[in-house]
Amino acid sequence: MVSVEQPNRILLVRFSALGDVIQTLPILTMLREGFPQAKIGWAIDEELVSVIDGHPALDYVHACSRKRWSKQLKNPAQWAQTMSEMKAFADEVRAVGYDVAIDAQGLFKTALLPYFAGIKRRIGYKHGRELSSAFYTEKYLTLREYFDPSVFHLEHMALLAKAAGAGDVHYGVEPPVVSGAIKEKVARLFDNAFREQAPIVAMAPATQWESKHWPQEHWVELIDQLLSKTNLNLLMVGSKGDAPLVEKIVGRLPATRLNGRLVNVAGKTSVREMYALYEHVNAAVGSDSAPLHIAGAVRVPVLIGIYGPTGYRRTPPIGSERIRLFSTEGKLPCQPCHKRTCPLGTDECMTTIRPEEIFDGLLAALAESGIYPSSSVPICSEGENNDRSDNNVEDVESEQVGERAEA
Repeated sequence: MVSVEQPNRILLVRFSALGDVIQTLPILTMLREGFPQAKIGWAIDEELVSVIDGHPALDYVHACSRKRWSKQLKNPAQWAQTMSEMKAFADEVRAVGYDVAIDAQGLFKTALLPYFAGIKRRIGYKHGRELSSAFYTEKYLTLREYFDPSVFHLEHMALLAKAAGAGDVHYGVEPPVVSGAIKEKVARLFDNAFREQAPIVAMAPATQWESKHWPQEHWVELIDQLLSKTNLNLLMVGSKGDAPLVEKIVGRLPATRLNGRLVNVAGKTSVREMYALYEHVNAAVGSDSAPLHIAGAVRVPVLIGIYGPTGYRRTPPIGSERIRLFSTEGKLPCQPCHKRTCPLGTDECMTTIRPEEIFDGLLAALAESGIYPSSSVPICSEGENNDRSDNNVEDVESEQVGERAEA
């Protein structure tokens, strides 16, 4: 790696998407610990500013109007205005006087900004996706190395931070500071929300990738089992775009099961409020998507992840004490494929993970964490084999996360 003087001003570039931004938060902590006196900025899509704004490691946030500009460029009459706005954005970044830029996303759109902002040291990936590497002065990791399913992706981003001179420093995940007003608003959602006091499990059924969707019927079966066989309270979460899917799932449940046991807040909370929401939650269940990673950042005690097209060793959540990930990796030759839609049209990597596996894993993890008494955990019915699947189940304990982070 290049040996240079420690930078005084560092720009981190990650425009999108929500889940990826959450997974990049540990790099902020790493940079702040490595450069306690430096000024650190982040260039990000304007609609995701609330995800990082107020983070204790951040000094500057540069909001990029990328989506709006893309729409305006379709109209020749708006070209002049759009180009002027884009130049103003680059000038805003240039005015800070950054010594080094770290492109944690590695695409053409993210590589271009540090180049046009005149930042001399531009650190990024060697893989060359969308010709991004043409704009870097320092390049690391080939395409094969970058997509290696056995390597934690956080290590890839950490390598770029170390290239900037951060060194082998410890990093952890830390969410931005949430205001007291937001916390009070979220707390009111829980006032008399449930019939009885019991541990709360947050369920996040929706994702941005079609291939990451766990089948609706699996969600219905899992939720029905939890409502009928335990006294756990369930909280359905998601964005406004997720709300229709969540409503379909809730609508397929027997009405008699729902009374005072399930609350649906999908589409009713902002990302900022989600940080506060998870502070009230004992466990979270979801696929490799933003809610699971937000839950990890807030350190929800138990996380259950359902992994299909993405590798459970490459993009696991971190932060929580007990993390249990379910995956078919190693059982299917096509998995992980990293495709938004299943190339084979089967979604087999998700459909073969059964509801009873998640049910057993969740209750066992709650019992092991001392949240839900083991005597109340019906791991299997009488005469039923407890070895329900050959799928991978990866336990990521806090100690393992620490070893991974410090490697």
